[in-house]
Amino acid sequence: MYPMKRNTLELRKYQEDACHVYNFEVDKLLHNHFPVKVFQVRSKQDRNVKKVIKAFFKDNTDVENKVAKHFLSEVAVLATVRHPYIMGMDSMGSFPRYFAYVMPFYEEGTLTKVLPSMHQEMSDEYFVQLCAAVNYLHNKKVAHRDLKTDNILITEKKVLIADFGLSDILPTEDTMATKRKGTVCDMFALGVVYWCMVFKVNVLSHEIEEPMMETVSNRLSPSSIDRLILTNLLEYNPAERLSIFELLFLMEESCFSHRIAKLKDY
Repeated sequence: MYPMKRNTLELRKYQEDACHVYNFEVDKLLHNHFPVKVFQVRSKQDRNVKKVIKAFFKDNTDVENKVAKHFLSEVAVLATVRHPYIMGMDSMGSFPRYFAYVMPFYEEGTLTKVLPSMHQEMSDEYFVQLCAAVNYLHNKKVAHRDLKTDNILITEKKVLIADFGLSDILPTEDTMATKRKGTVCDMFALGVVYWCMVFKVNVLSHEIEEPMMETVSNRLSPSSIDRLILTNLLEYNPAERLSIFELLFLMEESCFSHRIAKLKDY
């Protein structure tokens, strides 16, 4: 799979295409933005088994070094995180034309897809799961840096944070510069995601008639926990924005308390 040796990720080199190595065949191309392509594939032995291959193509120029660095940075994060609400990685390697890793395929799609039909119980449960995942990442000094509804997968009534292409392992020093680079950015993004869940619309793909905070003020009660959460996560001043620890503490004192209690081990 992806063995670790002396804290260094070992990248196995193959002489054949990934589909040949893993006995897959391509179903369709999901994403094509050179040098990165994402394919949906299925097993030739069991056609019910579906996977996704994310490939970083080589081009024999200086760009290839950047592609390799980007790939290794992403898989280095994926290889070190194990959490029920974070997407996993099955295997990885270097192939003749590209670097690639294999990940699970989730039929239900992304959080964006279910926003229009989202109800209160679903929204509350998914948000608590997201908070548990972000808490895990930040405790491991990992910043996702691209949290959005398109990068959150849905499967079996739970969420999975995906796409770690912009993620970063942060320095151990807990400085404001470090926070601005990652964790504080993640908290604002988490606020945007929760705004989308509360108002059932993807702010990134729709024209919004008014600023997000005006919608919060105009449509949510002053005593609403949703208003309190959104006001503190969408705070313009990074220094005043809630950390994930502060957010979870706030939620423990609210209607989210019973859901938070179930996730203590996460």
